[in-house]
Amino acid sequence: MTLYKRLELRLSSSLEQSKQKQTLLGTLIRGISAAITGVFLSYFLSGFVQILIVRQLGKLLYGEYATLTATLGLMASLLGFGLDVWVLSEGGRDHSTLAMNIGHVLWAKIVGAVVLLALVALAWSNQMVETPAFVIGVLGIIFDSFTSTGYSALRALNRNGSVAIFQVVSPLVLLGAIGAMQYVGASVLLLFFVQALTSAALATTLLLLLRKLVGPLLLHRFRLWYLVSGAWLFVAADVLSNIYTQSSIVILGRLVDQTLVGLWKPALNVIGFTFLVPSLLFLVGLPQLNAVTRDRRQYRSLLLALSAGALCYGVAVMIGLWLFNGFIVQLLFGHEYDAALPLVRAMSLVPLFKSGSFVCVAILLSLNRQLVRVGLQAIVTVLSVIGGLVFIPIYGLQGAVWLYVAIEALIFILYLAGAAFQLRRAWR
Repeated sequence: MTLYKRLELRLSSSLEQSKQKQTLLGTLIRGISAAITGVFLSYFLSGFVQILIVRQLGKLLYGEYATLTATLGLMASLLGFGLDVWVLSEGGRDHSTLAMNIGHVLWAKIVGAVVLLALVALAWSNQMVETPAFVIGVLGIIFDSFTSTGYSALRALNRNGSVAIFQVVSPLVLLGAIGAMQYVGASVLLLFFVQALTSAALATTLLLLLRKLVGPLLLHRFRLWYLVSGAWLFVAADVLSNIYTQSSIVILGRLVDQTLVGLWKPALNVIGFTFLVPSLLFLVGLPQLNAVTRDRRQYRSLLLALSAGALCYGVAVMIGLWLFNGFIVQLLFGHEYDAALPLVRAMSLVPLFKSGSFVCVAILLSLNRQLVRVGLQAIVTVLSVIGGLVFIPIYGLQGAVWLYVAIEALIFILYLAGAAFQLRRAWR
């Protein structure tokens, strides 16, 4: 081979790699832009609905509402929401198995729903559960679990716009319900009823759409070992995540005072709004990381883009919350919640930690190191529950706030160390 031919081949290879890199980053940017644009409306409406709920119910009723919601959030983990991340991850790797994976997850959730309803009926008959809103809320989380599976499947098919359209419906219906409450009176029961009814309609419509896109969902032969071996770590991760994120709210509401939850939850809502962009980075970036895991150069380029985006966003939000927390809280919730201002400032570091955590989790999942993630979460969950039971009854709301910040910082540090170590092993 002549020198000219060698140079020509090298130049051609470099141009091809550059083109692939630009295509990869372009796909990432377009995907994130579409997801942010489409989902922004649904998140804005959901946030607006939460603000109206806070204003409509007041501290006492909203404390009851928030405590019930947190309790239901813990119960939701029993339905295996972590299976939806498995659908997203595996669907991004291979679309041909998507229908079978969806079917397995739906059958597992149906069985879990039957068991959960039986337990609720037993508790109701023994008068252990006296709030009808709780029973209706259980029905709502069952339908929400089916809807969540459908969203993951659509994202695996790169249909983020379709997901956004479905997500807009629920807050719009709640918005109408809240408007009606001005004439019939504020009611926690009515809110849970409307949420459950909306979730049922969305789940039905969504599953019919998926059947059209990927074929029959429930006709595949159910193989328990296939589901367990592929998804049990995802389920465990989601259960642990629900425990360490919701336990402090439940402990504060049950062991201290529900009114304090009514004050803290709006501040948490402000922080939660900031998780939109990092979560979309994860949802859009994970399938692409899975697709280029064996190409170190493209993987590194994509990872740098995700990390840079997460870092810039986290720092900007942290500064914004620190400087403008008063304006944000008063604009959203009014002067009645001025006491939440120092809570938002105290938690202003959390979006930065959370942004980094999403990127680190995407790295671990793309490298098939889910076991490492679960191990780190188990450590944090134990510390979170013990810390909540020890510090929250003593220090009350301040103890809950600082424990929340400490837990988010700890999980980020552990994720970062784990992701760095696994990357070093994979690239050795």
